[in-house]
Amino acid sequence: MSQRAVFAQTTQPVEKTSKKLLHDKVGQLLQTFFVAEITPENYHLFDLQRRALWIGVAIFLQTLNEIDHDWYIPYLMPVGSLIPFVLILGSFVAMWMALRPASQPRPKSAIKRPPTRWQKFMLLALLILSVIGAVELGRGLIMCVLPPQFSNDGTSLDTNAAMLLLEGRNPYTDSNMLDIYRNQNFTLEPNWTTPLRQGQFANRYDYPSIAEFRSALDTALKAGEAPEFESKVSYPALSFLTLLPFALFKNYNVLPLYLASYLFLVAIAWKASRPEIRPWVLLLGIANVPMWSSTVGGNLDVLCTLFVVIAWLLRERRWSTALFFGLALASKQTAWFIAPFYFVMLWRLYGFKEAIYRCMLASMFMLLINMPFILWNPHAWLAGVLAPMADPMFPMGVGLVGLSVTHLLPFLPTSMYTLLEGVTMLAMLYVYWRICRKRPEAAFLLAIIPLFFAWRSLPSYFYCAALPMFVLISSRLTPLSGQALASAFSTMVQRSKVGIASSLNAPLSM
Repeated sequence: MSQRAVFAQTTQPVEKTSKKLLHDKVGQLLQTFFVAEITPENYHLFDLQRRALWIGVAIFLQTLNEIDHDWYIPYLMPVGSLIPFVLILGSFVAMWMALRPASQPRPKSAIKRPPTRWQKFMLLALLILSVIGAVELGRGLIMCVLPPQFSNDGTSLDTNAAMLLLEGRNPYTDSNMLDIYRNQNFTLEPNWTTPLRQGQFANRYDYPSIAEFRSALDTALKAGEAPEFESKVSYPALSFLTLLPFALFKNYNVLPLYLASYLFLVAIAWKASRPEIRPWVLLLGIANVPMWSSTVGGNLDVLCTLFVVIAWLLRERRWSTALFFGLALASKQTAWFIAPFYFVMLWRLYGFKEAIYRCMLASMFMLLINMPFILWNPHAWLAGVLAPMADPMFPMGVGLVGLSVTHLLPFLPTSMYTLLEGVTMLAMLYVYWRICRKRPEAAFLLAIIPLFFAWRSLPSYFYCAALPMFVLISSRLTPLSGQALASAFSTMVQRSKVGIASSLNAPLSM
C-alpha cells in the first residue's frame, strides 16, 4: 500500500508538469499569432492578424476544393457541383472580409482580447495544412531532379515551343500536339490535354471520358492530324522565352522556374512585412496547398502572379512598375484581366495622365517581347494568344458553368456567359474605383470574380489571389525597395539551394 501511495504521489506531479508544459506551449503559439491585449499602439498589428486569419479561411476553403471531385460529385449528382461552387464562393467572401475594416474600433486604452474558439480552430487547421504544404514543397524539390511529368498540356506546349525556337522554327505555326506525344522527352496522358469541340468531339458539351480521349488520340496518330486537341501555343511569348535556358541545356524539367517563383513570392512577403506579422506570412505561404499544387503541377500562373505582385508593390516607381506589369502581360492572359484594375489604381493614385503613360510603357514592354513573333506571322500569333477565348473548348469549372455541366442548371448560350462576365467586370471596376485608394490590393480579388461567370472557370484561376492579397496587405506601410527585392531574391536562392541539396542527399543517407 505504501508503494502504491508513493507511486501515485510521483505520477501526479509528472502529469501536472506535462499538462503545464503543454499549456505553456499552446499559450506561446497563440501569442505568436494573436495579440492577447489590444492597445492603441498594437491596434494595427491586431488588424493585420485579423486580415491574415480571413486569408487563411479563403485558403482553407480552396484547399477543400482540391479534394478530387470524382470522389463525390458522381455520387451526388446533380447537386454535387454545388460543393465546389460554394467553396470558391466562400473563399471570395473570406477575402472580402480581409479587405473590410475591423469591427473593433481603435481603443483608447488596453482591452483584453484573447483569441476566440473559431480563431483557434482556424489556426489549428492552417497548421495542419502547413504540413501538407511542406510535403508538397518536398515533392516539388524531388520532382525538380526527376524527368518532367506535368499534368497539363500548357507547360508541355511551352517547353516544346522553346525547343522549336532553338531550331529556328516559329512556335506559333509549328506547334503540334502529336509531335509532343511522339517526343520521348515528354510524358503526357491523353486526358491531360485540352480537348476541343470539333472532330470526334463536335456538337457536344459533355467532357470526354478517358476512353474517348484515347480513341481520339489513336485516330489522330493514324491520320496525322488532331483536330480534337489544342495544339496552339496559347500564351504570349514570355511563357516560353523564360524556358529557353532549359531547352538550351536539354533539361526539359522546367519546374525549378515555377517553384523558385513561388518561393520568391513568399520571400518578398517576408522581407516586406513587419516582423510581428512574419509568422503569418510563413504560415500562409506554407499552408497554401492550392497554390502549391498549381506550382508543382507546372502551371504558368505563379510566374505571372509574381510579376503582377511586384508591379503593385513598386507602384511608386514609374518605370519599375510598368516593366513588371509588362512582363506579366507578356507571360499569360490572366494579367490582361487585371490590366483595367491596374489602370484604375494608377488613375486614382497618380492621375489620369500618369496612368496613361505607365500603361503605355507596360504595353510597350509587352509588345517588345512579342514583336518578333508578331512580325514573323501576325495571324498565327493572334490565333495563339486568343485561343483560350476563341477556340471551341468544353465548358468546365467551379463557377456558374459548373452547375450546368452537372445538369443542375440548363446551359446558357455561350454569348450569355461572355455578357455576364463583361457586366461583372464593369461592376467590379466600379467597386475598385471606390476603394482602391485605401485598398489597392483588392484588385486581386475583384479581377477574378468575373471569371466565376465565364464559360471556363477553372479553379487555378482563383488560387493565385489570396496569398498575393496578403503580401500587399502586410506590406502596405512598408513600401518595397529594390534592395528589399534583391535581398528577398538572395534569401530565396540560398533556401532553395539548401532544399534541393537536402533532397538530393536524402536517398544516400538511407
